[in-house]
Formats: sequence, C-alpha cells, structure tokens
Amino acid sequence: INIKSSERKSSMLEKSMGISALMIALVTGNVIWGGTAVRAEEPQQFLLDEMVVTASRIEQKEFDTQADVTVITRKDLEEKHYTDLGDALKDVPGVNLQNYGASGENYTSNRLYINGSPNIVVLIDGMRSNVNGSVSSVLSPSEFSNLDTVERIEVLKGSASTLYGSDAVGGVINIITRKDSKPGIKTSVSAIGGSYGKQTYRFMNRGNQDGFYWMASAQQNKMNDFKDGRGNKVIHGVDSKTYDIQLGKKFDENSEITFKYNKYKSDYERPANGGLKETIRQYGQKDNEKFSLQWNRNFNDNLSNTVSLYRNNNKLRDNHKDLSKIWLMDLSTLGFTNQITYKNKDNTLIAGFDFYQDRVNDYSSTSTTSSGTQTDKYTGKHLTNRAYFIQDNFKFAKNWNITPGVRYTSTSQFGSNTSKSITLGYNDGKSNIYTSYKEFFVSPNQYQLYSKYGGSGLKPSEGRTIEFGVNHNFTDDFIGTFNIYKTKADNMIAFGNDSKYHNISNETTYGWSVGLKKLFSDKFSTNVNYTNIRIPAVSASQNENRDGYLPKGEFNIGFDYTLEKFNTNLTARGIINRPGRKVNEGKVPNNLKTFWLFDLALNYKADKNIKGFIKVNNLFDKFYTDQLYNMDPDGSWYSAPGRNFQIGMEYTF
Repeated sequence: INIKSSERKSSMLEKSMGISALMIALVTGNVIWGGTAVRAEEPQQFLLDEMVVTASRIEQKEFDTQADVTVITRKDLEEKHYTDLGDALKDVPGVNLQNYGASGENYTSNRLYINGSPNIVVLIDGMRSNVNGSVSSVLSPSEFSNLDTVERIEVLKGSASTLYGSDAVGGVINIITRKDSKPGIKTSVSAIGGSYGKQTYRFMNRGNQDGFYWMASAQQNKMNDFKDGRGNKVIHGVDSKTYDIQLGKKFDENSEITFKYNKYKSDYERPANGGLKETIRQYGQKDNEKFSLQWNRNFNDNLSNTVSLYRNNNKLRDNHKDLSKIWLMDLSTLGFTNQITYKNKDNTLIAGFDFYQDRVNDYSSTSTTSSGTQTDKYTGKHLTNRAYFIQDNFKFAKNWNITPGVRYTSTSQFGSNTSKSITLGYNDGKSNIYTSYKEFFVSPNQYQLYSKYGGSGLKPSEGRTIEFGVNHNFTDDFIGTFNIYKTKADNMIAFGNDSKYHNISNETTYGWSVGLKKLFSDKFSTNVNYTNIRIPAVSASQNENRDGYLPKGEFNIGFDYTLEKFNTNLTARGIINRPGRKVNEGKVPNNLKTFWLFDLALNYKADKNIKGFIKVNNLFDKFYTDQLYNMDPDGSWYSAPGRNFQIGMEYTF
C-alpha cells in the first residue's frame, strides 16, 4: 500500500469532510439561533417525549429522566435499517464498539464501552443478558440481529449499580421487544440484498385476540468476503438464523404474563489473525438460546409487582475445523428478579431482589506455538450474585425532588458490599436539572479468575461517579442536553504486561457531552451531539484513553426529511483523535486517527402494506477500522467495509 499517497488523498478528503461538517454546524446554528422555523403540529414525536424505563425502573418521559439517556426508537430502526444491535449502537453518543470485520462474529469481537468503561449491563425487557465467562463478559451485539422484534433500545450512560448491580459502571443497554396491545393480526415478510453477497430474509406474525398476544419471527442473514475503503479483500463470512417466539396473556387490566424464547445460530468465517494481507480462513459456530417468563401485577392504583425468571445459554466453537487451535465455550446464566413499586402523587418507591448465577459448563482453548501445544481448560465453575435494592424518589418542594438509593450485594466468592446513590433534581417542565453521586462494586468474572490469563488474589473493583446534567426546552421544537461526569475506580482489573489480570492502580475518567435536537417542520428534523472523554494513561508506555483505544472526541449528527411517501435519513459520525497503542502510534497514518463516516438511507412507502428502501453505508468509501489493538498497516488488525449498498422491500398483510 502506498501509505503516503493514500494519506494525501485521504487528508484532502478529511479536510473537505471537516469543512462540510463545519458548514453544516454553522448553517444549523444560524437557523436555530437566528432563523425562523416552521412550528410542527406534533413535535413530541421527535423530541424527548419518548417513554423510557431504564433510568428509574419505571416508565417516565425521556425528558424527565435524571440521567443521560439516549433512545433508539422504532422509527429509527425502520428508517435507518441497522443490520444488528452493534450497528445501531454506533450512532449513540458515548458508546464505543470495537468490531472485528463486518459482522462482529468473532470470539473476542464487539467489545462495548459506555462512557469509557467496559463494565456495562445489557438487558432484554429488563432481564440481564450479560455473558459472563466469555472474554468481554458482555452480550455480543452481532448476535442480536433481528431488529424487527425490537420496539426501542434505551441506552443509559453513567453508573447505575444501585438499580442494576455489578458491572453497571459505564451504563446500561435495555432492549425493549415489541408487544401488540391492540386487537388484530399482522404478518410481514421482507427481503434485503446488497454488496458482498448480502442476503437477509425475515418473516413475522404477531397479534392480539381475546386477551392473548403473540409474536413469531424468523430471520436468515448471509454475507461473504468484503473489500475495505482501499480495495483490500478481507476474509469474512456469516450465515446466521434467528428465531423468536412470544406468548402472552392479559387476564384483566391489572395482570398479565409473558413467555419469550430466542434462538440464534450462526456459521461464520474470519481471518486467522487479521491484517490486510491475511490469507488463512478460519471457521466458527455459535448456538445460543434465551428463555424468560415475566409476570406483572397491579394490586391497586399505587402498588404493583413484577416477577422475572430467565435462563440464557451461549455456546461457541471458534476455529472448530482446526483442533490444534480450537476455542470452545459453553456458558449459562440463570436469573430471578422481583420488583415492587409503590407510587403516589409525590413519592415513588422501588424495592426488589436480584439473583443470578453465571456458570461455565465447559471452557477449552488450544493453541500451538514453537514451544508446543498449550491447553487452557476449566469446567463446572460458577459465580452467584444475590442483591437487595431500594430507591425512593420523592418531591420535597415545588419542582424539587431527591432520590436516595442503596443496594446490598452478596457474592459467592467476594463477600458482600453496600453501594449507595443519591440524586437531587429540579424540573419545572422547561428545564430538568440533576446532580448525582453513585457508588459501584464490580466482582472479577470467571474468565478473569479461571482462564490461563487469570490472576491470583484478584479483588473486586469499587468506585464512585459524580454527575451533573441538564435537559432544556428552548422552544417546543428545540431541545438541548448537557452532561458532565467524573468516575473514580479503585482496584481496577486490567491485563498486565505478564499476560495476566491484575488489580491495577486507581483510574479516573473525565467526560462531558452536549446535544441539540431541532424540529424545523413536520418534514425536517436534525440532531447534533458531541462527546468528549479523557482517561489518563496508566503508565508512560501507553496513550490516554486505554492506550488509544477510545477517541478523545466523537460527533454524532443526523438529518431526517420526509415528503409524502419518501423519507431520507443521513447520519454522520466523526471520530476525533484516536491514535491506537503508543507502541505503534508512529506507524498509524493521521487519517486513521481522525475521520468521518456517513450513511444514507432512502425510504419509500408505496401504501400501507408495501415499503422499500435503498441504503448506502460508508458513503465516501472511507478506509478505517473499529478495532484498535494494532493499526500498523502491516500488522494484525481488521479494516472495516468500504462503500456498500443494501436494497430491501417489506410486505405487510
């Protein structure tokens, strides 16, 4: 690769992108601050009136949440045509996803960070879905690929350990699935084709009759090798199948029960070690299942109870065709949650019990080196977590409220801990201002304890987050948000130079974000967000922000325009100053440290039953990577797909 020549061309493109972004910001600012906007008839459809539950475990308007929350709505999912959960999360300010290749199907891929922390909780309908025992311990977003079953995705940024327990340091991702509440039956079929052999087929039947509601959905997704932004061929392949079943019964206005089942199977192909010159193809398989049963009961207008029981099973066979380098994981989680909610005019009390047990049924890793074959194996290991939590939000004066909370956690191997939180808020309907102090407690997981990289004598990490935020209505159709936080963690668990996990010295994270949403008319809307983060380096041999893994700044910009049957959706993401590892920084071209990505979707609704779309991903054919372990152009890393297309159609009857 001619790096210098490519750098010059890319540098010119970066400058033009930067100028374009600046012009967009200036034009938007001019219209917002000095121009005249056409007032929309229903601005609440776009602005912060979405109902959310994650921030407080009860339903409330997004504007009223006293936390930094982003919602990916059903409208977003339908118009932006994300391929999976990871694709959707890339557009969320404060979330960083490190994919290997295009599908994210890899044994260590899809590492998620929120506010710079890898310690996050992923929920499906409020039930825990983390995969403890795997390398990253978090649900792999690529495995949640059928977004037709999703109503919305709520992303809570900031510590939430009082409500959600261990791991909720960076935040929480809550996937809310669809449920039909109106009588009737609907069936939809869709097909998507695109670049690199992209094929997606979906079927869904859902309905509600005589108090029974259901959903049955199936999807098959395929994709082959792709080319990156410089035309390099990258080994890649996926053939996945997803099945979802939901059965529910509403006995009366105050009681209902819901059963859900999810099955995900995939065969995937990946390069052996990454790198632009990689020619060795390796193969893997995944076979996952999720079961859940949830019962909701309203005893009266003030008192309600929710009981959740769930079991998650995850099986991985990576590189299964080469027994000298095979990696096997068989992991499961069994969980139970009971939440009681008491609510009156000025007081909302939430109390509950959480139990979950993460079990390693089988773990085996085999590698062959010059010194011989090494096997890392352990079975039957499990960690159990029990917790009681209580949180009370009450108004003590006009527009003022305070929310204290406490969580008592008892673990099977690391004793007990009490985490406290308190939030002070002011909300007059025009401004929602809040400040909070929240503690957290993170136990080591099975992989950190029992794998060959496991460290002896590991201790839990503890810490605290201080946060201040504002949601403000400038007008009915223009909203601004601001959030600033500081997280201090003691005994952080990290990978050491001896290839073992250790409790490292204390770590402090500083971050802030600002966002604007503007509805110019009932046809045109826009949003602009900027996030900034700084995590000081742990040693002189590393860069800031986890040795350059995380960008110091990131822009997320979106434009949405609708005219009768047509809709246009443009999203832009700017990665600012992400240098990668210090040991390789001198080899990393500047155009891989700071760059912009653009996606464009064109939607057409022929009638109430038929709709189609065309989407262009990576519109300007940018050469870049999500994964940052090594960005040396001749090293082992994974470039992302260049410009690629999708075209699809859906029929509903």
